[in-house]
Amino acid sequence: MRLVSPWGMRTVACAILLLSFSAFARSKDSWVVVRDENSVSMSGSTHDLERARSLLRDLGPGYLWFRHDGKEYVVRDGEKLKEINDLADRQSELGAEQGRLGRVQGDLGRQQGQLGREQGAMGREQARKALRDAWRSLEGEKKHRDRDDDDDEVESTQHELGRAQTALGREQSKLGREQEKMGRQQEKLSKEMEQKIQEVIETSLKNGSAKPI
Repeated sequence: MRLVSPWGMRTVACAILLLSFSAFARSKDSWVVVRDENSVSMSGSTHDLERARSLLRDLGPGYLWFRHDGKEYVVRDGEKLKEINDLADRQSELGAEQGRLGRVQGDLGRQQGQLGREQGAMGREQARKALRDAWRSLEGEKKHRDRDDDDDEVESTQHELGRAQTALGREQSKLGREQEKMGRQQEKLSKEMEQKIQEVIETSLKNGSAKPI
């Protein structure tokens, strides 16, 4: 399940839940649930989306448009649409939470990058100190005590940076597991949505509640 918006230049936030045909090879019907001007759930092409939304002015919000055997239909059964919208709401909420976790992971990644740069800088400083000490040793000079203290401080700081990196890594792994769990939930909801839509299409065609356009 992916959140996509074919109106990327618009500032209005559009929740478009796109389910691909690959999820259910048996499905041959394109469909679009138009909840309101900015929120739809769909399975099909952008052309299908534009066609379904073109009916919004005449029909008002809250309808299912679908194409079956080359013909277009509209369903406005409130109870059936409520079941579909409930699933769409759950998908939207789950998608929002996934987005939040993604932002947290991004922040952690930037923190890890900063720690890595600090560790790199300290490593270069340690290398320079080692080189200076080597030259002093060759020249017969004695190391100063304060330089030994500096080395201890650098090593201590490096150790703390390493611990921080490890802690961030554990948090990243935890978030990754949560993301995987949510991904499985999204996949399950996608299947439920597709099944529910197909049930509504089949039932509405049989009882005549699907009105041809």
